[in-house]
Amino acid sequence: MHMKTITELLNLPKYKVKKVIEITDESLHLEVTPKEKEPPICSACMMVHNTKIHSRQEVVVEDMWMCNRKVFLHIVKRKSICIEDETIRTEHIPDLLGRNTKRFSEHVYRLTSITTNKEAGWFLGIDDERVYRIDKTMLEQLAKERLDPVPIPKHMSVDEVAWQKWHKYVTNVVDTDSRMVIWNHQGRGKAVLDKFYHKLGKENRKEIKAVASDGARGFLKSTREHTDALIVLDHFHVKMYLNNALDAVRKEELKKARKQENRELEGILHCNQRFIMMKNKPSKKKENILETLSRLNQRVYEAMLLKDQFIEVYNAPNKKAASVLLGKWIVSAIKSGIKPFVQLADKFFRKRHYILNIFEHRISTAISEGINNKIKRLRRMAYGYRDVHYFLLKIHQHCGLLNPKLST
Repeated sequence: MHMKTITELLNLPKYKVKKVIEITDESLHLEVTPKEKEPPICSACMMVHNTKIHSRQEVVVEDMWMCNRKVFLHIVKRKSICIEDETIRTEHIPDLLGRNTKRFSEHVYRLTSITTNKEAGWFLGIDDERVYRIDKTMLEQLAKERLDPVPIPKHMSVDEVAWQKWHKYVTNVVDTDSRMVIWNHQGRGKAVLDKFYHKLGKENRKEIKAVASDGARGFLKSTREHTDALIVLDHFHVKMYLNNALDAVRKEELKKARKQENRELEGILHCNQRFIMMKNKPSKKKENILETLSRLNQRVYEAMLLKDQFIEVYNAPNKKAASVLLGKWIVSAIKSGIKPFVQLADKFFRKRHYILNIFEHRISTAISEGINNKIKRLRRMAYGYRDVHYFLLKIHQHCGLLNPKLST
């Protein structure tokens, strides 16, 4: 094949193939040289220095496969003295990224977005440690372009997810309008979310209209300090608190039923019935349980009614009507004397404004919870991550602005 044809196939605008060094069934080695003699670009300051060439070094760079063969380019890199720091620097070639062409690195990055590093390495015939280095370099470069400065959300949710055992977490901030992670950091609590707001800047924070949260004190305090946004207590977490209170009552009464050897009540309060008891939607099975409990155990019966009555707050036509219903529910819960619901009534009274803010901004942490499931799946596929910085970048790759699907 003629060198000009190979040069066209190679498709590196500023380089041409000088000769074929070696060709086998598995690989193709090509010597390439610049089409025009231009002064080298310094790899430190990215400027052109018309200084004397200090030395030359041949490097072997891997490129995309051609005709089912691995392609290796033999390129001579020049070394010259940088005027800025007076250090000998190797020239920067825009089409290269380390010991790979930029397009080969992009190919690795795209593969790792749909499979594990180990599988990508097997497919490309390279070591998975090398895949990790290429992928991390690409993600870091893209993060500078797409995540700095931080995108400004109008509506956002914040949540944490474990990345290792022993309470090691990362906090993710999600733009609920674009449904993407826009910022994340190792750790959780107020100090971590403060970093997000500081990075966003005082003026940009004014653009945030509403923040959905699970009610964690650190997140609430940080949001109150740095923004004027409405805080919306996620209604899924509110319902979870109600279910937990009901389950606590069920467990207490089940213990009493077992001591008293009340088999009928024990059968109703058994753990295999708890999912029917906690259902929000009415059903025949739930009605039968309520009817039986009204006869056998007034405490659990009243707890179930309190749980179901709270749903009316979210079904209210407006915020004013919901506020009235919430007030009545808090009074009923306190009068019931059922300890888990009395404690819950106190909690809901303190956070009543956050509960009712959903009538002004219909947002929740549902998107964050869904993203958390994707993150857990990502962690399981890789059998865990040792490098937390890389893990944060992978979250952006799979659930945020570094996803290669956005650029196709």
